[in-house]
Amino acid sequence: MWPWGQKKNNFVSISLSPQNISCCLARQSKRGGKITIKAYERTNFASLEFEKSIVFNPTNISHHIKKFIKKYDIEKPKVAFSVSGPNIFEKTVTLSKSAPKKTDFTFPELKNINWNHTYLCPSTKGGFHFYVHGMAKETLFQYRLLAIKSGLKPHAITTKTNAYLQLYKYVKGKKFTQNQLAIDLSENHYDMQSLLPIKTLEENFNFDTKIDLKNEMLFLSINLGLFLVE
Repeated sequence: MWPWGQKKNNFVSISLSPQNISCCLARQSKRGGKITIKAYERTNFASLEFEKSIVFNPTNISHHIKKFIKKYDIEKPKVAFSVSGPNIFEKTVTLSKSAPKKTDFTFPELKNINWNHTYLCPSTKGGFHFYVHGMAKETLFQYRLLAIKSGLKPHAITTKTNAYLQLYKYVKGKKFTQNQLAIDLSENHYDMQSLLPIKTLEENFNFDTKIDLKNEMLFLSINLGLFLVE
């Protein structure tokens, strides 16, 4: 995750894929309080606005974002983006140590990009799993410009996988452990986006807007995970 500034209320999370854009407005009345989803929309792209993690048509994407902001009368909104695609480096690796240094990650792709690593859980076969993700500085700058063009104060950009991981930790709360994550990942074939059922959102969030969770669960989960990114 690459933060740009502090997050407060009037926070808009935006998830981009080649097929669509989803925008979500969420608020939290107090730290530790239940998060309320105030507005959510997902819109399919009609043309090549976004492909391979690259914003091909910033004007059209900005139009979608501004339309959402205007519709729900959001003042001075802050924004976080989630992205995925071939231009984003993502890899789950297993190392022999639980607290590695950056020099322990020897992938040549990391030399010229901004990247982070996140400890996931112990491996059932020995060692420790880490999620490594990164993107080029030029790509980061592109999203910062998109936020500014859309009249938003940029907060952060991260991957969809990392956003989902933040949501998983949040709903587990004090019960979250790396060992339980290891079990859940193993039982779900290491598919991070299959860890949480629909009832998880119903139990952990307030809804001020009607959402078809059966069809929007995956998209909304990523948007909510962005709200939880620090």
